[in-house]
Amino acid sequence: MDYITTFDKITLKKITLTFGENFATKNVFDFQLKDKIMQVISVVRDFDTYNRLVKGNPFYSARTNFVAFDNRVENQGISKRYNSFLDNYDYSKSDWFLFCHEDWELKEPLEDRLTNLDKKCLYGPIGKIADRKIDKYSGFVGMIEESKRDGSRLSFVGLDGCNLERAATFDCQCLIVHSSLVKEHHLRFDENLIFDLYVEDFCMNARERFGIPSLILQMYCHHWSPGNISEQKFLDKYAYLIEKYEPTKEWYSTTCCNIVIGK
Repeated sequence: MDYITTFDKITLKKITLTFGENFATKNVFDFQLKDKIMQVISVVRDFDTYNRLVKGNPFYSARTNFVAFDNRVENQGISKRYNSFLDNYDYSKSDWFLFCHEDWELKEPLEDRLTNLDKKCLYGPIGKIADRKIDKYSGFVGMIEESKRDGSRLSFVGLDGCNLERAATFDCQCLIVHSSLVKEHHLRFDENLIFDLYVEDFCMNARERFGIPSLILQMYCHHWSPGNISEQKFLDKYAYLIEKYEPTKEWYSTTCCNIVIGK
């Protein structure tokens, strides 16, 4: 039998949680929920990278809780891992959720800026706009630093000076959403999108079904992986996303590809 282990400041409890008919799979929820205002959720295969860039990052305050899904043995879809967090969170606690890759590095304090944000919106550091009133193919909003894991191919990607501007979708490297918005609309990730496009879908679903906007939260951050969109499995998921939302109320584009969804 597989377990999720839950920690708090006073007691150590071991519980068994089920998702549908399946037991949770060796995930460790490092929950210390009291007096927290931000939950940072990641799916991890390289714990050296994760501990250095995320959990050990000095720009997160003591009021941040880190949730790491160990994906080294059972390499489950990221969307499924994220949903298991959303399904089991105690929504009586009001927190910001920051979903990020194990190789996404915050490089400036964020906590104070979250305090004043509109909780009815989604946020991310970089995204793409697609506006039928302007042109089918529009550009980036938000800017990040990007490189390969070894530091090569270092570059800045995107457009600076876009704080709180609208985006059609965000890149999967980072998504920020408040627990109250998740609870109100029962927002979830599409588990058919296993390792790609699950944040783009999250943005599109929120906008199409509930009118929730996606806004750029400009921040200094570094993504240590440029990604690979040439594989057939990525193209198949892109085709799935187009079929899922056609016809749409608005145009949508992504940072990964210039294909535009909508008509």
